[in-house]
Amino acid sequence: MRVSKSLVARFGAVVATAAIAVGGVAASADASTAHKVKTVTVLTGSAKPVHVNKHHPFGTAHIVGQLTTTGTPAGQVTGARINLWREGPKGRWHLVQHARTGWHGFVRFRVFHVAKGATFQLRFPGNRNFAHSASSVIVISAVS
Repeated sequence: MRVSKSLVARFGAVVATAAIAVGGVAASADASTAHKVKTVTVLTGSAKPVHVNKHHPFGTAHIVGQLTTTGTPAGQVTGARINLWREGPKGRWHLVQHARTGWHGFVRFRVFHVAKGATFQLRFPGNRNFAHSASSVIVISAVS
């Protein structure tokens, strides 16, 4: 089958125009998603009283946190992964546990060996829609 040069030239011009149009759409789509602003989050944390008894002689503490977004009323972030970090004896932070937030953005942790005192921090690493955040440092000390 023989094809004329003018037909090939027209077909090539149509393909090139389509490629430029598709590339322009893809470039504009990448540009619009690349600069998406993440929603600011606030992570609060607190510790419940330390329990020392015959079953837990080294102490057990309950840490509760809540992940919310800024604004009025504050939005609650459910299903987000929250990491619990503990400060070691040399001042370095170590990942101890992780959990997902439930209804209203609440998360709960139970930690052991805190009778002599311990320092913790809750951290949200962030995701596609929400910015990272960290709670203030939570210091647990034994009560006599």
